[in-house]
Amino acid sequence: MVRTMEREFQCPSCGAANEVSNPGILMRVCDYCRTAIYWDKESALRAGRKSMDLPPSTRFKVGATGKIGATRFTVLGRLSYAHRKGTWDEWFIEIEDGRIKWLTEDEGELFIEEPVVLTSPVPPHSEMQPGMKIGLNDRVGVVEEIGEARCIGGEGQIPFEVEIGETYPYVDGAAVDGSFSFGLEYDSHTGTPTAYMGRILAANDTVAGPRDRDARLSKPAEAIRCASCGKPYEGPRVESTEMVVCSACGAGLELDEAQVRVVGKNIGQKPRFSFTVGTSLTLERIAYEVMGRLCYVERDEGIEYRSLEYALYNPDLGYLWLSEEEGHFTIGRPYHQRFVVPPVPVAKMKVKVGDEVFQIYESSTTTLQWVDGALPWTASVGERTRYTHLVKPPDYVDQEITGNEVELFRGRYVDQDEMRKAAPAGAKFPNPRGVYSCQPYTASPLVRGMGTIGAVFLVLNVLLFFYSIIAEKNTVVLNENITSAQYKQEYVTQPFEVPHDGTVLRVRGSAPLDNSWIALDYAVVNTDEQVISEFYDEASYYHGRDSEGYWTEGSRSFSAYFKVEKAGNYRLLVHAAGGTGIAGGARDEPISLTVTADNTVSWYFIIPMALAACIAVSGGILRWTFEARRWAPVTEDDD
Repeated sequence: MVRTMEREFQCPSCGAANEVSNPGILMRVCDYCRTAIYWDKESALRAGRKSMDLPPSTRFKVGATGKIGATRFTVLGRLSYAHRKGTWDEWFIEIEDGRIKWLTEDEGELFIEEPVVLTSPVPPHSEMQPGMKIGLNDRVGVVEEIGEARCIGGEGQIPFEVEIGETYPYVDGAAVDGSFSFGLEYDSHTGTPTAYMGRILAANDTVAGPRDRDARLSKPAEAIRCASCGKPYEGPRVESTEMVVCSACGAGLELDEAQVRVVGKNIGQKPRFSFTVGTSLTLERIAYEVMGRLCYVERDEGIEYRSLEYALYNPDLGYLWLSEEEGHFTIGRPYHQRFVVPPVPVAKMKVKVGDEVFQIYESSTTTLQWVDGALPWTASVGERTRYTHLVKPPDYVDQEITGNEVELFRGRYVDQDEMRKAAPAGAKFPNPRGVYSCQPYTASPLVRGMGTIGAVFLVLNVLLFFYSIIAEKNTVVLNENITSAQYKQEYVTQPFEVPHDGTVLRVRGSAPLDNSWIALDYAVVNTDEQVISEFYDEASYYHGRDSEGYWTEGSRSFSAYFKVEKAGNYRLLVHAAGGTGIAGGARDEPISLTVTADNTVSWYFIIPMALAACIAVSGGILRWTFEARRWAPVTEDDD
């Protein structure tokens, strides 16, 4: 690391010696009396207001070293800002080449940024709106959060002057594709913006210096006493905690510097949370602790829908959000890939998110009804959030708009097996009801096996079907013409030879039917004049003309199969009757018969093919049913 000339000076407030290691430092917080010390270009020291004692961080410490990727850094200083719903920390780090960068920590997310000179104007703070696109030199950013923040304290070396206790208007945001982050801090007197740009870090990209790992989830030493009922708060909290809820009276307590203010109170019956505050959950091989819990309520046509959320905390990775609804669970983290929500969102409408395509599931408004535990922002009961929920099972993306803040979250569905492994032994949570919005379809081993078996049998029967058609020889063994006088008296044909045992034969026939019908009874007779089998066949043919034109119905041909078990000579006994209607007279049409051997009954394979096809597509049918159940709650066709 590049080493710079260190300077030492005495604090104008207490006289203690302080050092500055980088020439770019313009402010220092005295290590002893916490006074903010400034100097101008002539090095004239000036003492400002005292900083409050900032809680220790679980990630960073002034003087500690760390790295971002392969780049090492040293932590020089820290500033802490409080805004309407929480706080954030800005850590000033010196990287290996001596440059100073800003490492911002906000609700567990990390951003590394540095000042940039704006070459084009940006809108004033009063004209900013959530979701607005603004030009930042040659880039375009999207506004995510607008507000005013008060500097509540600092420590170490700071590369610019900031007044402790002063309020600064700010705007935060990111690129449309999340490739960079930006911040605008407006001078509270002149309104001139200072811009910072950088990138969003994955939480595990940054490796901090040594910390007291045993104290990472310990309760801070100072006690919090409920301002409503006086009971001490005894739950877990960390340095990023901005709000806790009294377990005795349900009052929400905002931790505002040294004060504790009541900002709301839970009303009504406590929801049935599956996990208590302090429960340890291991998700994606990472141990988290339940810090806070929330219950949101949405009402639609008189029906109340509840969703539960858990703020999970890990000292190294920050916060993970676990959601529970109707026994279904999802996990999610902040996300910065922008997407365009249509003016009128409709279920199943496709939306491009980066290179991926999601579908709109629903867009509505939900209300915070209950909160307890500790949270990294101030959550007020009754607060309303407008959301749009996109799905691409098992993934989802949410856009949430609350007040002047637009937040995006991305996550995935967590099945029951994963939740059971994540929860402590013996933990109980409800069985899932219905199909959740981003729940993936998972075929059971039985369904997958049946589908494979069905596909195999389908292919086999199709091959046999075509083979039966190709292999059929249709050897003619009998050909006779029979008059009506003969078949009315039970006509016996000439003998025909059956060459093999178990031979399937086919008798085909035709008659010159004309608006008439014929019914035939057959008997197979052996050389001993014994009837070995009987079967039946019929034919009819009608035609005419009506208002719609000429029409025909039926056929003048007929056919039937029969089987002979033993080879030998046989004859057919034929008896037939016909007519022109139910009571009409006979037309006395002659018939011609042809008997063929070496036949294969192709239609025998139709039913097995149909059954095999049903089994083969059963998985697809189940998937279709699953998808129908997924979308039913948000489409008009709820049935």
